[in-house]
Amino acid sequence: MIAGRYGIGWRRDIPKIASMLKNYFRIAWRIIGRNRLYTLISVFSLALGICSCIVIWLVAHYEFSFDRFHPGGDRIYRVGNGSNEFKSSYIVPPMPDAIRRTIPGVEVVTTYFLSDGRTPVTVPAYANRPAAQFSSKVEGQDRLGDYVIADDNWFSIFKYQWLVGDPGALRQPFTAVLTENKARQYFGSLPAGSYIGKELVYQDSLRVRVGGIVKDWTGNTDLPYSAFISFATINASFLKDKRHMDDWARNGGGPNALIWPRCFIRLAKGVKPQQVSASLQVIGRQVVGSNSAHPFRILLQPLADIHFNADYGDDDMRKAHSPTLYMLMGIAVFILILGTVNFVNLSTAQSIQRAKEIGVRKALGSGRSGIVAQFLTETALITVLAVAMAALLVRPVMAWFREYIPTGVHFRPTDPATLFFLPGITVVTTLLAGFYPAKVLAGYLPVLSLKGGGEQKGGEKWLLRKSLIVFQFTISLVFIIVSLLIGNQIRYMLETDYGFRTDAIVTVRVGYGMFDTTGTIKVLEQKIRQLPGITRVVREAEAPLGWGATFMTLKHKGKEDITLMAMMDYGNEQYIPFYGLRIVAGRNIRRSDTLTEWVINETAARRLGFGRSADAVGQLLYSNDKAFPIVGVVADFHQSSFKDPIAAEVIGNVPGFEHFLGVRLASEGKSPEEVKKTLAAMEKVYKDVYPHGKFSYAFLDEFIANLYQTEQKTAAIVRAVMVLAIFISCMGLFGLALFTARRKAAEISIRKVLGATTADIAALLNKGFVGLVLLSLVIAAPVAWWLTERWLRDFAYREPIAWWVFPLAGAGAILIALITVSFQSIRAAMANPVKNLRSE
Repeated sequence: MIAGRYGIGWRRDIPKIASMLKNYFRIAWRIIGRNRLYTLISVFSLALGICSCIVIWLVAHYEFSFDRFHPGGDRIYRVGNGSNEFKSSYIVPPMPDAIRRTIPGVEVVTTYFLSDGRTPVTVPAYANRPAAQFSSKVEGQDRLGDYVIADDNWFSIFKYQWLVGDPGALRQPFTAVLTENKARQYFGSLPAGSYIGKELVYQDSLRVRVGGIVKDWTGNTDLPYSAFISFATINASFLKDKRHMDDWARNGGGPNALIWPRCFIRLAKGVKPQQVSASLQVIGRQVVGSNSAHPFRILLQPLADIHFNADYGDDDMRKAHSPTLYMLMGIAVFILILGTVNFVNLSTAQSIQRAKEIGVRKALGSGRSGIVAQFLTETALITVLAVAMAALLVRPVMAWFREYIPTGVHFRPTDPATLFFLPGITVVTTLLAGFYPAKVLAGYLPVLSLKGGGEQKGGEKWLLRKSLIVFQFTISLVFIIVSLLIGNQIRYMLETDYGFRTDAIVTVRVGYGMFDTTGTIKVLEQKIRQLPGITRVVREAEAPLGWGATFMTLKHKGKEDITLMAMMDYGNEQYIPFYGLRIVAGRNIRRSDTLTEWVINETAARRLGFGRSADAVGQLLYSNDKAFPIVGVVADFHQSSFKDPIAAEVIGNVPGFEHFLGVRLASEGKSPEEVKKTLAAMEKVYKDVYPHGKFSYAFLDEFIANLYQTEQKTAAIVRAVMVLAIFISCMGLFGLALFTARRKAAEISIRKVLGATTADIAALLNKGFVGLVLLSLVIAAPVAWWLTERWLRDFAYREPIAWWVFPLAGAGAILIALITVSFQSIRAAMANPVKNLRSE
């Protein structure tokens, strides 16, 4: 009975509640319409903040979703190796089997070889194939990393839905498992069972038959492989000459993906990675030797870390930068707070005009809760308008910043996550923006309010408004200073000499990828050398600052045996003069058909214990117990970005490892059209030599600039946020200047009557705001210095923080504030004093 009565009472109150809410919204709409300019400023500043939150949330939600859908994903690790100077996802070939045999706690181990996507795939013609639906020859090439050579344990670690077949298919040689979409790409739309037994040919040499079909993953992944060739195919084909599965000496990355495999493991439940890592180091001693003091370690990389860890630069995966993502999320919060601050500032400033309204409401019996509810309703209405405007701005903003937004990020208002996010941010913004002004209004005493004295004595709210202005300009100044300092570092990295020649050099990737056995790079070299517009050509494995890194363990036997982990550059006798590397001792390597001697850099000479570079010349370095003399020493040059210190380096001529051509163009005095013609001629020659290959080239100086893509994107984001923060702050400052000018209209008129000039009155109104900006600079300077200093810690080579940036930023902020405020100040100073005094 009691429950029934309460239920009936609640139903009876529904019309009253609905009427009350309708009244709140009607009054809110009238007040918003009465104060259009203030409303426009509030809505637009909130919309910019909310739009920033939506875009950044979309990016963060996308990036943090990669490979989070795998069962037991928290126990899956990639095995890699590293030292103080590098990290690699490559492992030595015997390691996976050693892990299986010797390390307890490892549940599953899988080994795979990654393709580089340049091997053409042919679909042979079948007599029963409808001609209108299928073609008899290839439809192009797979993209980078589309297929792998893997053992059947891959499907134990990573779960797939099998449409036809099972993982046992990969135990047979010359067998492939395809994803459903890949099978349709090759063979057209057929029932899954009809794909079994169909044939694929890789580079006209490796024939495999389809043994299973799996459903494509629907989640975002960094492992987008869609074709899996059986591991048993290696021993049964020409690939066995490339695998070297029992060779512990192959201890680093390199240009041939079939020499260095990769490995994933899944730990048993309850096993800590630290336990396994300790056992892995025992295996690691077999890589560099049991007596080596070199800091070489076998690493366990969590699956969730792969998408964000750019230290592993040899896995061809797109990396997100987690510090940048966290920075973006912080920026979104600050931008939203800036918009909220504008709303609070303008709302408390207008509270004087609403004092009598509040007094009347209280005198007629309205309570604090009713007044708070009324103001929160007004705030909610403004916030809803801001969210609607923000939603309309999202797609244009994403289009404007498309270069910085991953291609998989889309704004779909009907997505469940978006439908949850938009109401959530509406509620949060309403509470942030509306709670304090509602509390202030509800706290007015009715007697004082009706007398026009609603504002608190002592200027507490004016102090609050000043504090909020200082907060806004502090944030803006932090972004101004950080933007300038980041720009200085980027200029330093792009303009500093790298120690080798980079201008007018094009690097051309050669061959078909991991199945390339043609050895025709010399033919291509000669044909390109004969083209007009070409000055020099060199065969190489990498440019001095190239796409990847090959490391090898070398030993020097002197008074003490020294083990050196060095970067290896494969180049012939033309390599050093082609790039203008400076020989400081000894000579260049000589022409040879095999590796016979080394040239090292100054860092390697120091690591080997030589006080002078000349002392290293004539000494022997041992690789796999075979001695090679050091014939020269070159000056240090950068092999990677300025984040990494210069490493020990050896240069040697190893024929068969040249997978690139370095081509120097005769660009001086040439127009861009002539350079394009030269590149087109190179492509034609390339197609003559490699008819199924893809002509892939890059200008070396552009490649170096791309090394700092993350930093350049960070700088661009900071600049964009700086502009946005300044704009929002100036909107708030403009609104407050407008309010101040109206509030002091009588005072300004009296001063004019008493002889004050327009300049005097403008200076009177401006000086308070200038002081606030100077206070903001004092607060912002140490914060910006600290943030920049932390950012610069990632760089081994850096530009010192310039002192002149701080006063320059302050002067710029003061100028912006003066321009913003002066419009209203001069307008108020030029108003007719008689009209203002008459109205008073």
